[in-house]
Formats: sequence, C-alpha cells, structure tokens
Amino acid sequence: MKKSSHLYTRLMAAAALGLMPLFASAQGSAPAATGGISELDLMLGFAMFLAGLIFLCTLVLLYAVIVMKKVMLAPQEAAATAAEGVQAAAKLSIWSKLTDAVPVEREAEVMTDHEYDGIRELDNNLPPWWVAMFYATIVFSVVYLAAYHVFGWAPLQDQEYEQEVLAAKLEVEAYLAAKGGALDETNVELLMDETALAEGAAVYNSYCGACHGAELQGGVGPNLADSYWLHGGDIKDVFKVIKVGVPQKGMISWQTQLSPEQIQQVASFIISKEGSNPANAKEPQGEEYKRD
Repeated sequence: MKKSSHLYTRLMAAAALGLMPLFASAQGSAPAATGGISELDLMLGFAMFLAGLIFLCTLVLLYAVIVMKKVMLAPQEAAATAAEGVQAAAKLSIWSKLTDAVPVEREAEVMTDHEYDGIRELDNNLPPWWVAMFYATIVFSVVYLAAYHVFGWAPLQDQEYEQEVLAAKLEVEAYLAAKGGALDETNVELLMDETALAEGAAVYNSYCGACHGAELQGGVGPNLADSYWLHGGDIKDVFKVIKVGVPQKGMISWQTQLSPEQIQQVASFIISKEGSNPANAKEPQGEEYKRD
C-alpha cells in the first residue's frame, strides 16, 4: 500500500503540472484593455477546464487499474515466492546431507580448542559422499585382487596379450584357409614353364644382378650358378632367403618389394641356371646340394 500511495502522489503531481499551462494560457488570453470578460474567453476557459478534467479522470482511472492489477496478482506472487522458498530449502537440505556441514550459526559447537596465530579451525565431519567413495574403492580393490590374482577369474595383461595374439593368429589362418592358402616357404613349388622363368629372369635382372652378376656368376654376393648353397638349395630354402634376406651378409629382405609369386618365379629361375658355368664364376661357397 505504501508503493500505491507514492504512485498516487506522483500521478496527482503530474496532473497538476499538466493543468498549470492550461490555466496560465487562459489567463493570458484575456484582453488587457478592458475589465470585462468576452464570450470567446469564456468558451476558451471552459474548453481548457474540460480538457483538464478529462486528463485528471484519465490519471485516476489509470491509477485504479494499476491498483486492481496488483490486488489480483498478489496471491499468485505469494504462491510463487513460497514455491521458490520450498525449492531453495530442498536444495539446501540435499546439499547439507551430502556435505554434513555445520551451519554458520552453530560453528561454535565444532570449534577446536587449539589455535595458530589466532586462527582456529572447525572439527567438521568428513563429507558423506567422500566417505562413500573411500569405502567403494576398498571394495573395488578387494574384488580386483580376488578376480585377477587369487582366483584367476580375469586374465592379467600378459595373459590377455597372449590370448589376443592367439585369436589374431587363428583369424589369419582361417582367412588363409578360406583363400586357399597363401604362398610362402612352406608350400612353394618349383616352376619350370618358360613363362614363369622369363618373368623370374626379368625380376633377377632388375633386383639381383647388381650383386650376383648378370650371369649368376657372383660378385658381391655368392655364385648362384653352381650346386653349392650357403642356406640350402631347395626351392623352399631359396624362396625363404629371398623373402627374409640375410642381413648379416648385407642382403636385404625383398618381401616388401616383391610379391610371393615374383619371389617364386625368381627362385625358380635361379635354380634353373644351376650348372650353367658362366665365365668368371666366383668360387663355390657353402655345401653342395644334390637334386633328385
């Protein structure tokens, strides 16, 4: 009601200020030459009075509307304020349960006796959420110890690694079995058809001739035209040497540059040249391999 009184006072002041120019204008319109009032002055004064009265009534009506609106909205505002208070109290209650903190007005109850440099501390309880997490970690550690180190319910890291490697190996084997098997040193066979040997000769000239000579007579690498071999003369042995190389002798692995089929072709070409006796052949190295 105090706010309404102030609003009413402001409206009345505005009305008075709005009417003052009207009265001043009415007084100024009277002729100075005569002492009487003309008909025009009376009409003008009446019109101004009527306008002022209308303006004043408008202000009073506006004030009445504002007051009625406040009266009608007062219950709703009170209900909203009460709801906000309930929500705030609920939030405070939940937070208090989580932290178990003592209200400020009761801090004297948990104040410790000792002080340092005039500073005293509160002996609050540990927050319940923190205590719950602490006990949860204890339970987790017991379960983890039992599962991994006591009963072996779950594999350790090295065991898990071995299991994954074994699973990957089985997947590779299944894939190769579905593809009909991959060509390697365990299943390679000697090729003697002219097309395969021609392909092998091309591969040899591109990758092998620099070290073993254009005629397989040997150079930096050993002689490949005789029947002596350092790592075995079977097609599987020759295939494996070309595939994995001989790093200690300076021969690199060719499996990243040549396909298994190309390695098979060049190995077959080399074996086909055995006993060709090229000029300037390097002395035999290794053990003699006798073919069936």
